[in-house]
Amino acid sequence: MSINKGKKPKIKYKVEKGFSENGLPFARIGNNSNLIVNLEALSFTNEPPSGFMLKRFAKPLLYNYTVYNIGRKQNVPEDYTFTDMANDYADMIRNEFKKPVIIVGSSTGGQIAQYLAADHSDVVQKLIIVSAAYRVSEKGAEIESRAAEFFEQRKYVRALTTILELVYISRTKMAIAKLFTRLLGRFFIGKIKYPNDFLTEVKGDIEMNFKDRLGEIKAPTLILCGGLDIEYPKEYVQETAEGIPNAKLKFFEEYGHGLAGRWKVIETDILEFLEE
Repeated sequence: MSINKGKKPKIKYKVEKGFSENGLPFARIGNNSNLIVNLEALSFTNEPPSGFMLKRFAKPLLYNYTVYNIGRKQNVPEDYTFTDMANDYADMIRNEFKKPVIIVGSSTGGQIAQYLAADHSDVVQKLIIVSAAYRVSEKGAEIESRAAEFFEQRKYVRALTTILELVYISRTKMAIAKLFTRLLGRFFIGKIKYPNDFLTEVKGDIEMNFKDRLGEIKAPTLILCGGLDIEYPKEYVQETAEGIPNAKLKFFEEYGHGLAGRWKVIETDILEFLEE
């Protein structure tokens, strides 16, 4: 299918939010039969995702796709694993979409997407991994562990400002972002109903090492990562691409973690991959 890249008329779609039949929070936009499913990054609340972020991500795709942002189940047990989360996504795709879809996974979502593609190849048409690899770095694990400690103490804003250390390369920008978060972070975090959900995802992030299973991913795969990402260093990302049989890799040398929040940077590469 050819992606329409010419001058396009404006399309206005409402964002629909809710929970799937098996309890996954989602936000949806578009009315095309072709589906893109974005697995959300690390989340504090596992509520239906932000409509603002979905529109930003989906805007250039709406002429050809319906786009979903999907989070994880709420109130999961402490022993819930990334395998369990991948099973949840596979069940939703089979039961509600009834066909393979394009999977985009960002950060933690990109880690879970590897389990989904390996364990449930029948539901994955193509795979796009953004700012993720087969494991996190020691520095990334240390930052997430500190964030988890603050979270356990119910210091949620402190946890969020700690997570920002993964995103910002510039100390000045990080200082500004932390100040802004201290002032308004409680508003963005929302109400924490099930603290264990965040802690379970952090545990999965830190413990994951998928290197020996990368060869089980058969879907055509695109990996996009910042060259200065401290959570997923270039070495790990390169090894991830080399381990997946049908993978393409592109580094954005001047960027760190969180390319998913910089759609304009990665838009062209994603559109070209989808058109292949």
